[in-house]
Amino acid sequence: MKKYILSLVLAAVLGAASLSVALELDRRRMLNAAEHKPWRGVGQVNVAGFSSRSMCTGTLIGEDLVLTAAHCVMSAYTGKPYRPGDVNFVAGYRLGQKVGHSKAKAIAVHPDYVLSAQAPIEQVATDIALIRLADPIPAEKAPWFALGPAPSGQTPLTVISYRQDRPNALTRQRGCDLVGTRGALIQLGCSVTFGASGSPVFMGEGEEPRIVAVLAAKGTDARHPAAFAVLVERALDEVRALLD
Repeated sequence: MKKYILSLVLAAVLGAASLSVALELDRRRMLNAAEHKPWRGVGQVNVAGFSSRSMCTGTLIGEDLVLTAAHCVMSAYTGKPYRPGDVNFVAGYRLGQKVGHSKAKAIAVHPDYVLSAQAPIEQVATDIALIRLADPIPAEKAPWFALGPAPSGQTPLTVISYRQDRPNALTRQRGCDLVGTRGALIQLGCSVTFGASGSPVFMGEGEEPRIVAVLAAKGTDARHPAAFAVLVERALDEVRALLD
C-alpha cells in the first residue's frame, strides 16, 4: 500500500502544473441554505494583490485562526508567503452573502515547505498553513471546528469545499474514503480539480465534526482518481509554533 501511495504522489507532483486542488466528486453536491448553516466556519481564502489573484478554501479552528494549505498563501513569484494585507478570509460565503470577513494579520507555513511544481513527496506532506486574522470572527456567526486524530481503517470522512467551478456555495462530499497513509500524508479516493485547495477533511458529522487533514494535492492513475491531504495531528504543531 505505501508503495502504491508513493507512486501516485510522485505522479501527481511531477506531472501536475500546480498543486492547486479541488474536489471533483462523483457524489458531490452543493449545500442548500439549511445544510450550509453548520459549516459556516468553512470559507474562502482569497488573494488579491498587485500581480496575484486566487481562491482557496480555509477553515476556522479558532475565532481568529484559519487552517488552509501552504501553497494557497504562497507567491509563485517570490516563493514566500503573500503580504498579510493581500489575503482575505470570507466565512460562510453563499450566493453573494457572507457571515464574516477579515484580512490576514499574520501567515505561517510549515517550516519545511517550499513552493514548487516539481516538489518531492516530502513537500506535499508539509503543505499546510495557518492564517491569523486581523479581526476575529465570533463563534455565533461562524462556529470554529476542533481538530481530530489521524483516521484509520474504514473511518467515514467528509470534505467540505469551495470548487472553482462552483465558487458561490459549499460542496459536501461524503465517502471520500481513506486509501492509505504515509507519514503525515494520506491518500483519499477522490478526483480533484481547481478551487478547493486547503479544504478540511472531517471525521464525523452532527454535533462534533473534527478536522483530521487538509487537502494539498491531486493524483491520477489508470483506474482511480486520488487526492492527498496533510494530517493535522502530524504536521500542524510546527506551524502553530510560528504564530505563538
